Amino acid sequence: MSGKKCGYEKVNGLHMYYEIHGSGKPLILLHGQFATASMFDPLLPELVLHRQVVLIEQQGHGHTADINRPLSFAQMGRDTAELISQLGITEADVFGYSAGGTVALHLAKSNPHLVRKLALASTIYSMDGYFPYIVEGIKHASAESFPLQMKQEYERVAPHPDNWSKLIAKGAEMANNPNTEDYLEPTQLQQITVPVLLVNGDRDIIRPEYANEMAKLLHTNLIVVPGDHVSYISTQPQILLGHLIKFFELTHNQ
Repeated sequence: MSGKKCGYEKVNGLHMYYEIHGSGKPLILLHGQFATASMFDPLLPELVLHRQVVLIEQQGHGHTADINRPLSFAQMGRDTAELISQLGITEADVFGYSAGGTVALHLAKSNPHLVRKLALASTIYSMDGYFPYIVEGIKHASAESFPLQMKQEYERVAPHPDNWSKLIAKGAEMANNPNTEDYLEPTQLQQITVPVLLVNGDRDIIRPEYANEMAKLLHTNLIVVPGDHVSYISTQPQILLGHLIKFFELTHNQ
């Protein structure tokens, strides 16, 4: 296994950050909203045994500084596709968590040739996927409404550590004034033909009936693992890892 490589590429006006760990066929990990790539630390040691793992940080998140444009899932999908291209990757497996899953859906919809297999965790394609109280929470989000750990991790790596509240405000703005292209139609999900793994926690923030319907649209079955929206990655990742290892065929070096 080779070591870690960090870098930036100029992507659509961004100075976009990435990390590459290990070697082998590429597996791209896309973080959740307001998180950094370090959220995947509990999964990384196992994944890098089998693959070249590529971590990408989106506009305004982690090491990637914000620019003067709204946040947009569709735009993040375009940014991700461009960065992948600049890294010389022609095909990859993709794992997106929460908002990163929505970005991954855009990537698969617009650049199907780039995606071999698609794993989605706690992912929505429209805002009504969340319980109503969650939607209200996102629309009225404040910097104080998120765990201190998220703020501290942002401040640890962000080029402008004092911009945490601005990032939260831009996320709320995106929720209140949704770009029509940010959310997908059911027919667009049906047109995604790559193999899909869809995972939710059994105490997640996504409506179960929505998640089951989403699985049907993506021609797959919903996998429910023990945990809430965060804990099945952050504190008890072994069950999720088992599903990822099986789905991405990580049982041996490839």
